[in-house]
Order: sequence, then C-alpha cells, then structure tokens
Amino acid sequence: MPQSLPGLSEGPETHLADYWDVIWKRRFLVLVCVVAATSVAILNAFLATPLYRATVTINVERDKGSPLDIGTSSQQYDWYNPEFLPTQTRLMRSRAVAERVVRRLNLPENPDFNPAAASASAPIAKKTEAKGPETAPSPDSLVRWASSVQSGVEVNPIRGTNLVELSYVSSSKKLSADIANAVADAYIDWVNEARFNVIGQASQFLQTQIEQIKSELDESERKLQAYGRQKDIISVDPQMNVTLQKLETLNKDYAAAVADRVTREAKYNETQTAKPEAIADSLSGGLVTQLRNDVLKLERDYADKLNTYKPEWPAMQQLRAQITKAKQHLDTVIQETVAKAREQARAEYQMALRREESFKQVLSAQKSEAMVLNSNAVEYNNLKIEVSTKRTLLDALLRRQSETEVASRLSGRRESSVRVVDRALEPGSRFRPSYRRNATLGLFLGLAAGLGLAFFLEYMDRSIRTPEQVERYLALPPLGVIPAIGHSGKGYGYGRYGYGYGYGYARRAVERLKKKPAPAPESMAKPSQSSEKPNIELHPHAHPRSTISEAYRTFRTSLLLSRAGGVKSFVITSTFPGEGKTSTSANLAIVLGQLGKKVLLIDGDLHKPRIHEVFRVSNRVGLVSVLAESLEPGKAVQESSVPNVFILPAGPISPNPSGLLSSDAMSRLLEVTTRRFDYVVIDSPPVNAVADAIVLGSLTDGVVLCVKGGKTAREQVARARDKLYLSHVRILGVLINQLMDRGPSYGKYYYYQPSYAGYTHEPEEAANGKGPDGQAGPGSRNGRNAVAS
Repeated sequence: MPQSLPGLSEGPETHLADYWDVIWKRRFLVLVCVVAATSVAILNAFLATPLYRATVTINVERDKGSPLDIGTSSQQYDWYNPEFLPTQTRLMRSRAVAERVVRRLNLPENPDFNPAAASASAPIAKKTEAKGPETAPSPDSLVRWASSVQSGVEVNPIRGTNLVELSYVSSSKKLSADIANAVADAYIDWVNEARFNVIGQASQFLQTQIEQIKSELDESERKLQAYGRQKDIISVDPQMNVTLQKLETLNKDYAAAVADRVTREAKYNETQTAKPEAIADSLSGGLVTQLRNDVLKLERDYADKLNTYKPEWPAMQQLRAQITKAKQHLDTVIQETVAKAREQARAEYQMALRREESFKQVLSAQKSEAMVLNSNAVEYNNLKIEVSTKRTLLDALLRRQSETEVASRLSGRRESSVRVVDRALEPGSRFRPSYRRNATLGLFLGLAAGLGLAFFLEYMDRSIRTPEQVERYLALPPLGVIPAIGHSGKGYGYGRYGYGYGYGYARRAVERLKKKPAPAPESMAKPSQSSEKPNIELHPHAHPRSTISEAYRTFRTSLLLSRAGGVKSFVITSTFPGEGKTSTSANLAIVLGQLGKKVLLIDGDLHKPRIHEVFRVSNRVGLVSVLAESLEPGKAVQESSVPNVFILPAGPISPNPSGLLSSDAMSRLLEVTTRRFDYVVIDSPPVNAVADAIVLGSLTDGVVLCVKGGKTAREQVARARDKLYLSHVRILGVLINQLMDRGPSYGKYYYYQPSYAGYTHEPEEAANGKGPDGQAGPGSRNGRNAVAS
C-alpha cells in the first residue's frame, strides 16, 4: 500500500509533435479565424478610398564641407558617413520644406488637397503650376497645411547608393505627382540657400578673424625677441647651444673616468687576494719559472744520487745545500715581484679615483648652468610655440578666405550637390488599399489569432488526454487509451441517467426500466443491417478486430502486468458519473474471457446498476440478495451470452448500499468467487460521489480509475486519487476513455476500422432462453444451474 501522496510533477519537456497535435485538434477554430480575418481585410480593401503614390528619385551627394572647417582636408568628406543620408531624409520631411510646397502650389485653394475649397462661395482661383506665383496664407493655417503635406511624404534611401526615393500618397493622381516634385524642388532650393547663406556669413567671419590673428602674431613676436635678449638666449636647439654641448661632452668623459676607476679597482683587489705564485708567474717575465725549474732539476739529481750514495756523503750534503739555497732565492724573487705589483696597482687605482672626482665636480657645475638655461628656455619655448601656432592659423584662414571668395562667385550659378534623377509621373494604378496585401495581412493575422486562441484554449484545458499527462500530473501508471466511436460522442453509452445518490434515487428511471420488456440477450451478439451506430458496451465481442477492441486488449495486458504476481480481483471506478466505468467493466470482462479464463463481472454500483441492462440479464436477484438475504452466490450468478463471462447483477434496490459492501458477507463472497473464477471484475460507483469504491477497493487487489478523455479536470482526478491513497487503496492505474481522435499522430496503429452496423434482436431464441449459438441463455434455468454447479 502507498505510504504517501505523490506530488504533481511537471514531467518531460514538450515536443514539436505536441504543438502540431494542438493545432490539428483545433484546426476548425484556426480555419474560422483565418477566413474571418481574410474576409474582413478584403472587404476593407473594397470599401476603402483608393490612394495613389507618386515617386521622384533624387541623387543626394555629400558636400565638400563648410568654409569654416579650418585645418581639414576636403578629401575627408569622401569618407562614409552613416548619419548623412538619414539626416537628409529627415530634412526632406521637415516643416520648412512642406511650407515651401504649400506656398509654391497654393494648396489651400486646391480642391483635391482641400475639399472645402470646392464648396466655397467665392470663385476658385486658377490652380498654380509648380513654379507659379505663391500665395501668403496666415502663419497658423500655413503650419496646418504643412503638417498635412508632411503626413503624406515618404522618403526611402536606396541601399548601397546615394539615391533617395521621395514619394507622396494622395487620393488624386495628379496631386500626388505635383506634390512629390514640389517637395524635391523645395528641398533642393532650401539646401542651396542654406549653403550660400553659410558662405556669406563665413566670409565676414574669416575677415574678422584674420585681422585679429595678425595683431596677436605681431605682439607675440615682439615678446619672443625681448625675452631672448634679456636671458641671453640665442637658440635652445641642442645642436647649436654651447652649454648643452659642453654638458654632453662632460657626461661622456665622466662615464669613461668611472669605467676606468672600476677597472683599476678590480685589478687592485685582484692583486690583494690572488696567490703570490700566480702574480709572480704573470709579472716576472719567466724568471720565477726558470728558478723553479732549477730547483726541480737539483731535486731530481739529488733523488737519483740518493739511490747510490747515502745522505751523509759529502757530495750529497753539498747538493742538499744547493737545493736549499735555490729555494730561498725563489721565495725572495716571488716576494719582491708581488710587492712591486701590488704597489703599482694601488697607485693606478688612486690616480683613477682622483680623476673621477675631478670630472664629477666639473659635471656638477655644468649641470647647474644647464638647469638655469632650461628654466629660461621654458618661457622662451612657450613664446616660440605661440608664435608658430598663430602663424599656422593665419595661413589656414587666408587659404579658407580664398576658397570662400571662389564659392561666393559660384552662388549665382545655383549649382548643388543634390539633383533630381527621375521626376514623378502620375501613377497608373492605386497604391492602397491592395487586395493582395490586405488578403495576405488578413491571412497572417487570422492565422496568428487562430493559433494564439488555440494554444490559449489548450492552456486553459485542464483535462487529461494522453498517457504522458497521467504520469506528469497524477504520478500514476497509464493503462491505456480507449478512443471514442465516431466524433459525435453519441452512442458511447457512458451513463444514461444522472446520479442521484441517497435513498429513493432516480425512481422515474427505474420505473421506466421495469415497464420496458427486457430484450433477448442474443440482440447484443449479432449485428443487424441498420445504420444506427452501436454502443461501446460489448464492442470487443461484436467487433473483435476493431481499433477499440485492440485498445481494450492493450488495456487488459497493461492491467495484468500492473502488479508483481498478477491480479485476480479489481474494482473499476471513476471520478464522476458518465466516464465509462460500466462500459470498461463489461468490455474488460469480455477481453479477459477471450483469453479462455472464467471471468465474473459483479455490479457493485448498488445506487445505479447497469450491468444487467448491458448484458440483458434479469436483475431480480443479485449482489443485494447474496449480501442481505444470504442467498447462495451460485443462484445469483448468471451466464452471459459472451463466452467465459458470468454476471452477478446488483439485484433489488437496497436502502444502505455502503453498509452491505463493507459487511463481512461481501468479504466472504469475494473469497469464494476468487477461488471459483480466474478473474473478478467489480463495477463500482464514482469515487467523488460515494465511498463504495473505496470500500470495494480495500477488499480487492486494486482499483482502476477511469477518466473521460478531454473532459475530466486533472484536479478532480487528483482529488479522487488522494481519497484512495488516504484510505490505503492500491491504484493499479488510469484508463482514458472516450478520447476524441483529433490529432494526426493518434489512432493509426491498427489496420482495421470498425463497421458501424447495428445489432439484431432475435425474439424467438430469447423467448426460449437460448443464446445465439443455441445454448442456454443467462435468463434460463439451465444457465443458472450450470453456474451453480
């Protein structure tokens, strides 16, 4: 038994196939949105006033720059400037240009532009041409008309070129062309006027600046000369300044003295620390080496004669005295040579040190003199730079003044860097509205709205449709999916009356059932030729090779493998009425019987029993008779027309169904039936309606929870699940019933489609109590005796 309630997990990620299933399921909604939006767009295009667009092409080249651009080269304007064309296109749509157009064309008097002008009482003046006389409207009206012109102007630069397309949209063909050309001409005139106005202002400014710079330059030169005479500065150039040259020479001499002193000091230290023999060998000129060889020769002679004569021999003693005297002489020569070398090295070191100190003092004095010179040269350099800067500025101003004079002479020729390439012509067809554009826009808007609405409705749909949703939201194993018969949802047979739980429920329905004669059981087994679609009950028996029958067999396999060791008794229940629990119980019993196993189907729904209606058996005795009247189970169990399937109907109405189901008699009944039958299937009431399903579930191997696909909210199913878990009832899994096949990827696994033929009734065989195969029917005495035996 489960010990805790499983949480609702989010589960795996969504795939593209899931989105396509959503679109396919609500394809009619998307289609309606697309058709509606497209129709509205086309109708709008048909009823709207046609507009015409005239376009003029302008070549906008970069200017050579302003005369005030001091110290810059004219070639810099050939560089790419990303802000140039956007600036010019904005100027074309400016109010200043639009006001020129209004005055040029006298637009307030044009009836195409101002419809009120046509209804005026005064005679309308003749329309002016593009270069006709201009009128002078009031400032307020001029701004208003200019704003109207601005609203119709469109400017689009042609990518990769200096060309610009200037367009105007109007309801009149001629007016659109006239205004487009007028805007281009007004823009060109405005650019030329602005350019030559700047040239005139620049000329005056340059003349003033030149005079001022000349006076400042003269004053700076006088200051420079006076300061040089005062400080005795001829030039601060290192190549011509004596002080600096002398300082450079002293620096080199001082560096050489330091290097010489370091060398002498190293040599002196070496003579103090080196071995005397090494110093003597390097400075004696070979004398020490000759003396050492003489000693070695005498020692070899002494060693040779020692083999013949004894040391006491006078000749040997004389030779020994010669060796001693030679060694003493060698030591004396070494000491004298070393002393002389050390004294010479010390004298050289002292002389180099004094020379270094001398250069250091002279260099220090020269540095002081150079520092004074540098201090004076700072102000001298500042004055010199100031003179040089002003002279350069004066040269640039004089050059710009010459260029400005040339540009002012060209102003009379009205040359411009902007020119019209193609003037606007009257358009031959309307620009807006366009049937194709409106239809395309409506199609896309309708498609977007339809898809958005479809996914919104799918998001708001809280029902369960797929096994993945069962695992994701309920944390329960899915046992299968049973598709609906057809797409109308009729004929599924999930509950014919509403649930009225309590005492004395649905009496009118029961009375109608009692008054109707019970049809023969054979009517369920043999299909007729009528066009009425069959119910879902007994479908695996009537159409064993249909898609639905295969789905029930898949459910059977999943159920039998849902528990280790297998299951023998299970309860079929649901969250609410009408979710197919009774049909599932009946069809599950049929597919279990098709395995060759004996199956007992118990109608445990004592509030609203329907098993006897499905199998067309008698309901005079049944489960209530066994539990309340102590009737033997064999007398209440009836054989159905389906092979290997036996029925225990509900029996008479009981005032206390829950009490009977929770009694010891029910436990004993289940013990007996599980021994006599291979499988026991119990149809129980919904979980959220009464507690009967919980009672029965605790007495069996587990509960199968039926869910109506696309209808039952997942929160309600989770609430039923929690009730079962809290009562320690094992949930074997969830079965999704009556799922409408709306997705393109669903329901294509089976090769056989059911034939929707009705069922025939054979009253003669039913009256004789025989089934379609000639055997005893469930209502006959022989059938009951066979079960009892």
